[in-house]
Amino acid sequence: MRLDSLNIRWLFIAVFCLFLSSCVTGSGSVKGSALSFLNSYSMALQDYNAGKVMEARARVLAMDADRDDYKQAQTLLKKKINPARIRLLRHYKAKGKKAEKEHAWSKAMVFYQQAAEFSAKPSIFLAYVSNMELKMRQERMDVLLKQRRLEDNAWIRWSRAYEPPRGVKPSDSAFSRMRASIESDIEDRAARSYRDARRYLNKDMAGVAYVEAESYLRLMPVSEKGQRLMVDIREAMPKGLVIRALGKKTVVKKVRKKSSAKEQSVHKSDVVKLMKQAKWLQAKDAALLYRRHDGKGANELLKAVDVGLKKAASVLFTQGSSAFRREHIDAAVKLWDKAVAMQPENSEYVDALRRAVQLQERLHLLRSDSE
Repeated sequence: MRLDSLNIRWLFIAVFCLFLSSCVTGSGSVKGSALSFLNSYSMALQDYNAGKVMEARARVLAMDADRDDYKQAQTLLKKKINPARIRLLRHYKAKGKKAEKEHAWSKAMVFYQQAAEFSAKPSIFLAYVSNMELKMRQERMDVLLKQRRLEDNAWIRWSRAYEPPRGVKPSDSAFSRMRASIESDIEDRAARSYRDARRYLNKDMAGVAYVEAESYLRLMPVSEKGQRLMVDIREAMPKGLVIRALGKKTVVKKVRKKSSAKEQSVHKSDVVKLMKQAKWLQAKDAALLYRRHDGKGANELLKAVDVGLKKAASVLFTQGSSAFRREHIDAAVKLWDKAVAMQPENSEYVDALRRAVQLQERLHLLRSDSE
């Protein structure tokens, strides 16, 4: 009995392998009747209506010409899919150009990346993406480098300020203690810069790594490991990324501070009330204010708010996921937007919202085109 079941099992496997081999063309791609239901007019139309324009296009192009629905699918490709693809391509290209003109490099990157998805020659737009990324990285490094140089120079000036004046003996303990304290702070700052430089270098962020390494060497100029680190960073620096020279004079813009209203006092009961009302973002702000005023048990209260905030965001994300699976895109975007507002550091929430917003925009464009 066992032998018969094994024979039947092996016979089934052999027949299945023969079935698959009959479906494989000379190029190695699976085609024919075996998986033809995946590339049908109905499936292509379903993708198109869901905003998956390029997926719908790929299904039609992969269809066998001898299928009954082949002509119907070709009509869909000609009348709807290709015009939608071109419309979306032009839309994202225009948004990319506008963002580039405004020097909004990161936004331009996203728009050109989306344009590449709908282009017959994606390499053109991917080159734009690379160019925008380089400009973004350059601007980021320039601003960080300027700020870090200002801060480091201030620390160095402060360290030299604790020299006893003429009327105080050179070994004055107060001056010595304060000078040692700030020198210790500088050493801690330098050590942190070295660690961060290595971390950014490992994350392929050579520009930011340079900012940290230069800061380290400014504070610890004779460090050999700092010099070795700088060599590694320069070798990893992307082509076209320029290190700005240290200017002779740095102009600091003065920002007029707006007179802020006096902070109202917050009690623990106020925070608890907001928590009971599930107003988590307001509760978080109130708890932070309560801690700033040295409220009793503020840290424990803030932890409780954070736990509630995380749970509420998780519920919203789950509800958004359910709405997205039911193709209720607008509802999903609203729910995920609230989840991201509560947990902006959660990459899963941020990525889901980004993809949903892109799909929502595409669907709105397609629907407006058909009206």
